[in-house]
Amino acid sequence: MTGSANSNGASSFVLDGHDVSWALTSDHLAWQESVRSFCADVVAPEAAVRSIERRLDPEMLTAVGRLGAYGLLAPSRFGGGEADLRSLCLAAEEVAFVDSSLAVTVHVQAISVALLAHLAKGRDDLLAEILPSACAGSTFISFGLTEPTGGSDAGNIRTHARRDRDDWVINGSKQFITNSGTPFSKYVILFAATGEPVRGRPPVSAFLVPLDAPGVTVGEAYPKTGWKSSDTHPLFFDEVRLPATALLGTEGRGYREALRFLTWARLPIAAMSTGLARGCLADVLRFLEDRESFGKPLGEHQGVAFQVAEIASFASAARVMTYDGAWKYDQGMPIEREAAIAKLIASEAANKAAYIATQIEGGYGFIEESAAARHYQDARILTIGEGTSEVQKMLIARSLGLGV
Repeated sequence: MTGSANSNGASSFVLDGHDVSWALTSDHLAWQESVRSFCADVVAPEAAVRSIERRLDPEMLTAVGRLGAYGLLAPSRFGGGEADLRSLCLAAEEVAFVDSSLAVTVHVQAISVALLAHLAKGRDDLLAEILPSACAGSTFISFGLTEPTGGSDAGNIRTHARRDRDDWVINGSKQFITNSGTPFSKYVILFAATGEPVRGRPPVSAFLVPLDAPGVTVGEAYPKTGWKSSDTHPLFFDEVRLPATALLGTEGRGYREALRFLTWARLPIAAMSTGLARGCLADVLRFLEDRESFGKPLGEHQGVAFQVAEIASFASAARVMTYDGAWKYDQGMPIEREAAIAKLIASEAANKAAYIATQIEGGYGFIEESAAARHYQDARILTIGEGTSEVQKMLIARSLGLGV
């Protein structure tokens, strides 16, 4: 990075895409600029207020739909963008640069739309009914996997679906379900046990469950430490009766199929982590512009300058690993290890960047109106969601032939 400590310096280092130019085409860069402009004009001005008030903005969610972010990975014949994973990562990164709450909202909708298109492949009547409005943002689909007793053991599923003649009847509960209580939330892709245990675990199937079905209860929103203006609720299912057509894919293979398909979903989280680290860098450089200490600009103290250099290094390393994985996925290469490495490195880097940013800004970094404070709050979940850092280490170790 050359030049003075200002936003232009930050831009030349981590903001314009040229540090991963090998991974991005001119179309990617044009999309990145569109999302960035949208975020600067529409998302950033009230991001702090929305977070402090824990307020989701339906009008903004509708505007994101017009931008085209929700349906990036959906087939074009159903209203999607039929884009690649790098495009979704760019959207996640740019939104998280200013508002991680909105970024996770976009992420969950985008992966849920893609998953529905995958699990319901060949059922054009169902996809034609739901996907166009889901891509537009007037229908939200949530992802119902996590359970109160499951944690990192995602396959520990107690929610159960039993057959009753031609119907399915579902009982159980899900925890920490994003986008389940917005004004647009209409469905959840629910994972439930559908049979007797095999080697200790029952087979698991996927179902498309309307959130207004009799017996479905959306619990109270969680008072979260971060991602405060995103929507997250528990879901409860009490004798929820569904037709046979609610089953998505093959009975007993829903969980396995979803995990295989969603290996790539760790990469948009890595991209969100990268965007957050970039946001920390930009906020610190802004903070340093008019701060003096002991007779000289704060940024000219070596101890401070070196910490800023660390943030820049974290953001750049996270970005390279993220787009290495996304590029490989878009080329049809296996990415199980790459996705785990990118998610691990980027999420841990985001937490380190947020810690340093708040430390440099001192008392100002402890005030909720500051971007650094918001990034600090939002960073903590990044080493937990989409698989904890410990799970990523396990996956990496297994890829090296270690029997953990």
